Amino acid sequence: MTSKIKSLTYLLLFIMGIEIIGGLSGFFAGNIKEIYNNLILPPLAPQDYLFGIVWPILYALIAIAAYLIFYNLKNQKSDSQIALFYFGIQLILNFIWSIIFFKGYFWLGVIIILLLDFIVYLCIIKFSKINRLSSFFLIPYFIWIVFATYLSISVAILNLIYF
Repeated sequence: MTSKIKSLTYLLLFIMGIEIIGGLSGFFAGNIKEIYNNLILPPLAPQDYLFGIVWPILYALIAIAAYLIFYNLKNQKSDSQIALFYFGIQLILNFIWSIIFFKGYFWLGVIIILLLDFIVYLCIIKFSKINRLSSFFLIPYFIWIVFATYLSISVAILNLIYF
């Protein structure tokens, strides 16, 4: 296998793997659309269909970012390993957030998403030192989860009595 084909294969595996992880999180969270539409939502809360458009794009972008760091393992082994470790932590937090939040544990979800914000911020810093382009792929994701933090805190407050 040529190196270009091998690189493309790894990139596609990263994208497919992270998309699958995101899909599994949604699956285990239950009927997110129905739950979301039955919540008291804050101002600026998007329509439910928007999440189905945004998340696959974000998952693809973060997969590309992780791939670029993985690709640098041979050049900056210890830095890349640390960066990928943080990436793994944020992926776990991302995975469990929707499951916990949409099962009605809003305040635990708030704690998790605040941790996620912090770890993704660290990823951006770590990634930028290894491959600047990779950190740019994480910025839309970071902006979205900061917005999701606003939504999470608002939903937790507004639905305190509701649940």
